[in-house]
Amino acid sequence: MTNILLQFKLKYHFYVLSILSGILVGTSYIPYPAWGIFFCYIPLWYALIQSEKQKISLKEQFFLAWITQFIYTIIGFNWIAYTAMEFGHLSPLLSYSALILFAAFIHIHIPISMTLATWLKRRFSLSQTQHIFTIAIVMALIERVWPSIFEWNLAYVFLWMRWPLFQWADTVGFLGLSAFLLVAQSVLLTATYAFKTSKLKSLTLVLGLVTSIGLLNWTGLLKEKKWSQTDSSIRFSITQGNVGNEEKLLSELGAQFRPTIVGKYVDQVDEYLAENQLPDIILWPETAMPLALDDHLLTYPLQARILNKVKAWDTILITGAFSHDQIKKDHLGTTLTRNAIFFIGPYGPVQPAYHKSQLLAFGEYLPLGETFPFLYKLLPFVGTFEKGPGPVIKTVQLKSGKKINLGPQICYESLDPAFSRQLAKKGAEIIFNVTNDSWFGDWAEPYQHMVMTLARGVETRRPLVRSTNTGITTVILANGSELSRSPINKRWMDSYDVKYLSQAPQSHYTTWGHFDWLILVFSLVFILWSGANVRKIK
Repeated sequence: MTNILLQFKLKYHFYVLSILSGILVGTSYIPYPAWGIFFCYIPLWYALIQSEKQKISLKEQFFLAWITQFIYTIIGFNWIAYTAMEFGHLSPLLSYSALILFAAFIHIHIPISMTLATWLKRRFSLSQTQHIFTIAIVMALIERVWPSIFEWNLAYVFLWMRWPLFQWADTVGFLGLSAFLLVAQSVLLTATYAFKTSKLKSLTLVLGLVTSIGLLNWTGLLKEKKWSQTDSSIRFSITQGNVGNEEKLLSELGAQFRPTIVGKYVDQVDEYLAENQLPDIILWPETAMPLALDDHLLTYPLQARILNKVKAWDTILITGAFSHDQIKKDHLGTTLTRNAIFFIGPYGPVQPAYHKSQLLAFGEYLPLGETFPFLYKLLPFVGTFEKGPGPVIKTVQLKSGKKINLGPQICYESLDPAFSRQLAKKGAEIIFNVTNDSWFGDWAEPYQHMVMTLARGVETRRPLVRSTNTGITTVILANGSELSRSPINKRWMDSYDVKYLSQAPQSHYTTWGHFDWLILVFSLVFILWSGANVRKIK
């Protein structure tokens, strides 16, 4: 016992530093102000560097980094518990247990990257400075390949805080900006160590970093000006129905509740158009209509009501709804369903429906369910939605005669940068996303999802229109300017004049993707080569 207490006394400050990093990361991420974004990992890295000097094992260093990721996940993604209760109907005890389990494993790549960096330090006899930069580079590389429910990184806070350097996402993507952020912290930590021996060197490093950040922000403003050129405009009217989860479930499971939901949206549009200008497109969110709008069902009473209303409005309606296959059945023997977007004009459908391609695990599909069908028997409540074809372009002719190439997305398809890049490559002039975030509460997730979705507009330099059920509905233009946001959890409707450049050039990031990984790999190889050569000389 005495030995254990002695060991704790020698190491407790390392745990304090790892806890501090977890708090700094968690409270610097959306929806918090990014107050510690340029030094949030430094306490953890300092603890790892110092623990390495004390010959602390890789296992213990792994645990230090694990504590950091566990704490910041609990802080930044605590909405997981709410979702488990609201969507999964779990008890509070099970829901918070799910949050703890989620926090324990979802960002396990952080301790893995830290431990790998230390192993490389030992293997190639790296200096302290080389070790610090190896930590940043390895973390940036693993961040890009680690499988996760959705891609996230700290660089999204640049867009959240409206720092102009976010404009560089059109060149390196937000993952590239995240790598810059990690390297910036390695520079600061190196400057901290250098302060004791050479104040001039320390000051030079800090000034160099500050200058780099300043230049990125200044050139970001130039990028904004460059991408502000437009030659066309389309007016979207977006309806935020604010339909609660209980209402949605009842309407999706029971036909007697569907007229209420349809009526809510139809009446809301009628009220709005009575006092406002007719838009080019009316946009409703994901699964706004709790029914299928396939061609073979359009003679049904509710579907016919929607068609008649669109004819009366004399414009185009784009809405989320369900799609039912006429032939295929799911594992329960019922009609196979798809999460879809329908394009309806005054005289009927103007484009085939878009079917969601990236499905929600345990909601719309069961992981490994196709390989092991018996799993569906164990979890019969899990949906068997069919995947769509991937990114596709829908060309819509407006009442004015103008044609517009639209790139549809449903929900977190917007969180995959490659999905939006493909839309831009295929000719999308405007990307639009329909989402239902009502399952996640009103604390952090609506803001995180919104910013990550808008980020795709910056990366591809295409306007992105976001329509939600409960908020946040908004628009970002190609130059990174965001238009007004809807309130959360309120019935709301408004119009946006979305300006865009027809036949706009592709952004560098759209064309080349994450090319900067080559720079990271080269830098890491150079560091390891330098460390190995120094060892040979000695």
